[in-house]
Amino acid sequence: MRANIDILSFAWEQLRSKWLVAIGLVLLHAVISSVIGSVGFGLGTLLLSGALSFGFNRTMVQLYRGQTPAFETYFDGFRQFLPTLILFLLVTAISVVAMFFLIIPGIIAAVGLSQSFYVLQDRPELGAVEALKESWRLVWTQGRFWKVVGMGFLSLFVILLGVVALGVGLFFAVPVVAVAGAGLYEELKGGHTIDFGA
Repeated sequence: MRANIDILSFAWEQLRSKWLVAIGLVLLHAVISSVIGSVGFGLGTLLLSGALSFGFNRTMVQLYRGQTPAFETYFDGFRQFLPTLILFLLVTAISVVAMFFLIIPGIIAAVGLSQSFYVLQDRPELGAVEALKESWRLVWTQGRFWKVVGMGFLSLFVILLGVVALGVGLFFAVPVVAVAGAGLYEELKGGHTIDFGA
């Protein structure tokens, strides 16, 4: 399995000719998420975040795979609205309940379920509950929990570098971190072979 730094490096390489697409998608996701967050005292976030996460993750996976996602791909989650809504509610509820009891169980739950939307966008036929189970399996198989945590710290470091670079660096840091997150999913599932030497 590739090291996290190699996944990040490959994500950067994949974006060499696609920076405008990636930056555009990140900005689109940020703006829409902000707008829906102001609707109905959080009701917009509750209802639509699942569908938007589905679509955003799908575009990032496509970028990591060397594809150029179409604009409308971002809205693919609305074709799976009910499963994405259920998945979002389940992930949120489980994480909040676990965090309520103790911080450590909350972190364990959040990390274990972190791949749920990647799984669902890749295999929508599974549905919400099975996507949760598959995420948990991917993260906990062969000690991969710490790999996911490690990618989280690496991503945070890259974001901080973007902030230090007068904030302008965030236009590059956020997309590369998002694509690397998709790359982590690809590595965990081991179902998509990519030549990192290409």
